[in-house]
Amino acid sequence: MQRDFLVESHSYDKMLRGTWRAYKLSSDLQLGNEQESPVLDNCVRLWLPSGTPMNWSSGTRNLRNNCLQFFWPDRWYMLSAFYNEDVLIHTYANIIQPAQILLDHISYVDLDLSTLVKPDLSYEILTQLEFEHMAETLHYDESTRVSALMALQTITSTIQRSIGLFSIVPHQLNLSQLHTNCNKS
Repeated sequence: MQRDFLVESHSYDKMLRGTWRAYKLSSDLQLGNEQESPVLDNCVRLWLPSGTPMNWSSGTRNLRNNCLQFFWPDRWYMLSAFYNEDVLIHTYANIIQPAQILLDHISYVDLDLSTLVKPDLSYEILTQLEFEHMAETLHYDESTRVSALMALQTITSTIQRSIGLFSIVPHQLNLSQLHTNCNKS
């Protein structure tokens, strides 16, 4: 098996923060008990098994849990769902500038604003102060600040209404299906 899809995370000032390799999943692959949804239109789903090397500017660390990532070309957020083997632990909704999605890699700008979402849809906004600090330090333009805060509102509204976005995150993975799909790569 080879992880052939590169992900690059940048800061607003275009500094490379981290890179990792993932498996790009087929758009029609059923990952577990997720619901089909129009939210998946144009979504790129990536599989990162536990042990995946995550190369950060501070050093390389191996991923402790299995992870699914969801990116869209036109949205100001991405999702990273973490699993203990095949059971959902939590999902991070990170606010980003819309990802640049190419054939073999994704590049995105992390805007330092994230929400931790539990499987029961309880949530906590984690990095509001960090966002405000980085927006000031790196001089986020007004459009970026407003878009980021609107994306956060979209995330929290979706959670509160229990519809749409988080229904695409499986609570239980079909690991044999994922392993079979990744062996085809």
